[in-house]
Amino acid sequence: MSSLFWRARFVQVFSGARQEGAPDGFSPFFGTVLKSDETIHVDFSRNLEMVTKVTEAQEQSAPEQSSKKPSSGELSRWLVALILLPPTIFSIFFPNKTVLLIWTAAIGTMAWREYCLNLLGRERLGLFALACLGLYATLAGTAYFGPDGQTFGLATALALGAAYFIHILNPEQDRISVNVVSRYALGHLYLTFFLSFIMHIKDLDHGSSWLLFVILITSLNDTGAFYFGSRLKGPKLAPKVSPKKTISGLLGGCLVASVAAGFSRYYLPVSFTWKELAALGLFLGMWGTFGDLFESAFKRAMGVKDTSNILRGHGGFWDRLDSMLFNLPPVYFYVTWQTMPS
Repeated sequence: MSSLFWRARFVQVFSGARQEGAPDGFSPFFGTVLKSDETIHVDFSRNLEMVTKVTEAQEQSAPEQSSKKPSSGELSRWLVALILLPPTIFSIFFPNKTVLLIWTAAIGTMAWREYCLNLLGRERLGLFALACLGLYATLAGTAYFGPDGQTFGLATALALGAAYFIHILNPEQDRISVNVVSRYALGHLYLTFFLSFIMHIKDLDHGSSWLLFVILITSLNDTGAFYFGSRLKGPKLAPKVSPKKTISGLLGGCLVASVAAGFSRYYLPVSFTWKELAALGLFLGMWGTFGDLFESAFKRAMGVKDTSNILRGHGGFWDRLDSMLFNLPPVYFYVTWQTMPS
């Protein structure tokens, strides 16, 4: 693609430029935003209606587009994955875990940015800064002080939110203040807490291999679900939350994840049997899909298709982390339980 396209894409994403044909106040990143005093409200009904129209238009034009560029979307997905994979693998296997801490913090910052812009409002930059401080405290605490550091970091993150709540409390808008701080707290329990298990897994025996295991199984589950679902179709899995997901996609993704996990016995330097790993892969396939649906429920409520379009073909960083966030804690606890001395 030309450099002019990418410049326009950058401006569209980060400035919230309005798309042609979209109603006033609608942007591809923030949705329909209505401003009232110092509080940002999102008109979910208008967002959902707009996204539904856009989705229907894309589906109707899909055959025509596919005849011109049959695999442009798939190529974009693979290109983004190939760009992000090398630094991820490097940080995972680099002996000094500070490198992994920095890379995880960078990815987490982007995910939190999308969370704040979609759920807290684009003008609450102060709350985004506090969220990042809480994220860094939790990741660093987990990396260098283990579970105690994780607890302290998460408590610090929530305390910062409490201080912000006291600062913005207004008797005339008390419900809005509670709503905002509740979303902030949920973000830390969901994004920050789950993401910090990367540092826990890194500290396990052969932790780098287990991190690679989580990434591969989660990615293969998503890929298997996409290809099986798009070709076999069939009954919808959760039409109210994610209209494109099918039961065939769920079963296909779980099958791919289970088989791949079983074969991972040949590269994982552990004494797990292939049946144990296959069962773990099957669970991660189902549990990761639930994590995907959980994030899809947020997007459905907000009336957006993706949390952002910064990763072409993938949506945003939050979109890429949705399944893996749910899969990190089970892997850590399962491996810890299996390797405990009897």
